[in-house]
Amino acid sequence: MSEQISTPVARASPSIPDYELLRPVGRGAYGEVWLARNVTGSFVALKIVQRAAFDHDRPFEREFEGIQRFEPISRSDPSQVAILYVGRGEGFFYYVMELADAWEIQKEEGRMQNPQPARSANTVSSFCLLPSSLAHYAPHTLKHDLRDRGALPADECLSIALSLTRALSHLHGHGLVHRDVKPSNVIFVNGVAKLADIGLVTSVDATRSFVGTDGYLPPEGAGTPQADLYSLGKVLYEMSTGSDRKEFPALPPDIATRPDRDHLIEFNAIIIRACTPDARQRYQTAEEMRKDLELLRQGKSVKRIRSLARWGSIAGKAAVAAAVLVILIAIVPPRLGYQRGDVSPDGPPSTNELANTLCIKALMNLRYDNFKGYREVLANLRRAIALDPHFAKPYVGLLGLRSREGVEGEPVTSAKEMHGIAEKLRKLAPNSAPALCAESLENWFEWDFPKAEELAKRAIRTDPKYEFAHRQYASMLMTWDRPVEARKEVELSQKILPSKGVSWRIRGHTYFYQRDYTNAIATYLRTLEWEANHQIADYSLACAYRALGNYSNAITYFEKADIESGDEPSAVKARFERDRAALASGGPRGYWQEEWNHTKEYLDGDFYRKAEIQFRLGDTNAAIEWLNRSFAVREKRDGTYESPLNWILYYEVWDPFRKDKRFIELLNKIGFTKVNPRLKE
Repeated sequence: MSEQISTPVARASPSIPDYELLRPVGRGAYGEVWLARNVTGSFVALKIVQRAAFDHDRPFEREFEGIQRFEPISRSDPSQVAILYVGRGEGFFYYVMELADAWEIQKEEGRMQNPQPARSANTVSSFCLLPSSLAHYAPHTLKHDLRDRGALPADECLSIALSLTRALSHLHGHGLVHRDVKPSNVIFVNGVAKLADIGLVTSVDATRSFVGTDGYLPPEGAGTPQADLYSLGKVLYEMSTGSDRKEFPALPPDIATRPDRDHLIEFNAIIIRACTPDARQRYQTAEEMRKDLELLRQGKSVKRIRSLARWGSIAGKAAVAAAVLVILIAIVPPRLGYQRGDVSPDGPPSTNELANTLCIKALMNLRYDNFKGYREVLANLRRAIALDPHFAKPYVGLLGLRSREGVEGEPVTSAKEMHGIAEKLRKLAPNSAPALCAESLENWFEWDFPKAEELAKRAIRTDPKYEFAHRQYASMLMTWDRPVEARKEVELSQKILPSKGVSWRIRGHTYFYQRDYTNAIATYLRTLEWEANHQIADYSLACAYRALGNYSNAITYFEKADIESGDEPSAVKARFERDRAALASGGPRGYWQEEWNHTKEYLDGDFYRKAEIQFRLGDTNAAIEWLNRSFAVREKRDGTYESPLNWILYYEVWDPFRKDKRFIELLNKIGFTKVNPRLKE
């Protein structure tokens, strides 16, 4: 052997033929990793797995079988840590790997110094190790970068992500899974990110013991290719934001000022999909995830392409279906189609060919959430009604359109308009699911909640495949503080029509009502994947961030929502700059005081808002007075048909007030206790 290292071996180790164990440099799953030197003087990493680390022979043998399977695979792709040799001794096995780059730590004045931020200044290729530096050798891991550098630049994140998805794609393609993807298990070899701790690798179909690390594990646990991708998503989150994995999906407060903000938002879209709680909605393969990353590398927008791809797939099928229907309407004589008086869920088609065509086009765009086309949808529905005032289907479309988001350039939906839609449906398609839904909504607006629930259930029984009925009932259940039931209904709506972005928003509300803000944020972000400018989703995101105490993110999303609502951008920005300044100088209380100043512009209104702010400022008596005033005048939200008191239980601000007799009395007067007796307790 060449020059011996001066630092003695720290602990006893087995004798390995042809290898000199220099010093332990880390622990992996079930074993210890050593810096070693072979008979030719080359430095390598050598991991020893002792039988004594296991309770039984079987898991020990399983790990040995896993490394046996991985050993030839490891050298077939440069994305993997190369296994150079596998051996076995009495009561242990070992394997030899290529050595990670050194995380260079220099001595100065007798103390250890942290490395400088640039990777090139901090890492040394394993080929360049000198005997004099061996005593201080430490493998360069991603954990080192996160600890000493914080969030990494977007380009560097993308490079690492591409390397790791290629490694997982190669691993999964050979029927193996990693089971513990995390920053300390990502090493750099000649500057390339690779997955280490290969001892956890096993076959997909193996009987698995519990492995993995808290915070990186998906809800269903480790041991599948998708679980590896979930774990990788959490690693990418930490790497790009500098935040702890358990803060996912919150974005860092400085996101708006980062020079690579646009790239990070695109990168975050990939992370959100990788880490969504529902495994069905995640990336199905590492190759699928790698392709999205490759699009980013090419400078393309993943969010936009994903949205267009979904729309193209759906709209392509929809266009064919619409064309067929139009042709049928054109060639089939009226007497062979539906006749007046025939049984139909929402009334017969029109005998006016153009009215039918306009209605079909409008309903297709509405069905698949073509937000930018809503003005055209509304125009086509109104024109169809003008051509045939006795045609029910356009009113079904109006119910779906006007009971949810606004239409750009149009006044908000009034109580009079909603009543007119309900009246027409009752007349033209009596006892149909849409007519029952419209009547249910009317009763919900008027706080006759028991009647609203009865009609919602009747609508679902009448047509179990009417997606809108499930979604509407879910919304009502949420406002009555019954989120578990609500989530079941919205899940049914998503099975019927998976493409609805609004369904993801409502699903997010169910988590918010349970005060599970992390899942609420993740689900609201799914809504924005379908439509980047979804005003209510942005507002809901802001509420969730604020509930978590992240006022900076909240202000960003409130500002975005106000601009999307059609308010003049410069005025909106000026207002929220005042909020930011108040937050910076006075913290949350300063923020709420600024919000109170803003409400003074509305002397004869905004009563609910005033109540909320006064409660947050600590004046509960003033808060209850404003709530009662809102109740007394039947205040409507922003001039719509809907009272803010319908949503009073959504806001977490009132949670500490739930036991107050004055608050319970108000809930009782509104009608909440009639559909949720638990609220009386």
